[in-house]
Amino acid sequence: MTTVPRRGEPGDSVPVVEVENLSRVFPGPPPVVALQPCSFKIAHGEAVAITGISGSGKTTLLSLLGLLDVPTTGRYVLDGLDIAQLSDKQRSAVRARRIGFVFQAFHLVHYRSVRDNVELGLIYQGVARRERRRRADDVIDQVGLSRRRHALCSQLSGGERQRVAIARARA
Repeated sequence: MTTVPRRGEPGDSVPVVEVENLSRVFPGPPPVVALQPCSFKIAHGEAVAITGISGSGKTTLLSLLGLLDVPTTGRYVLDGLDIAQLSDKQRSAVRARRIGFVFQAFHLVHYRSVRDNVELGLIYQGVARRERRRRADDVIDQVGLSRRRHALCSQLSGGERQRVAIARARA
């Protein structure tokens, strides 16, 4: 069984995200420096925007923070947990339970309902059906899609699809 520590809470002295000299270089020839070493901390509840010109490493940084890739150098601590110390299985568990993704293209299953799409990540976490439904309905209500809960995603506007993706990330 994989153990995942609790999420940080307001007032915690430990940052939610702590990055020290994190970098990513893809082997060449020639090697490609996708992310120059960077360091920063993000406190619980803090909102952060990652900006920069095309090719500056924004997507690479997000892939590292989302545990979709591993850094070449540096240290990444998520809620006091040193990510480098985790096995692939443990990283997957942290990603499934602690990180929500809202992709630019949303990656919804268009022939399934809003509720089904929101429940998808919870299925991978092994959450029981009744609890999945309750949690999905709660976040669907929070993003203002209560009346569209049973609609197929193919029937939604772009803004509604974006809200489904947000609900899925929050569930």
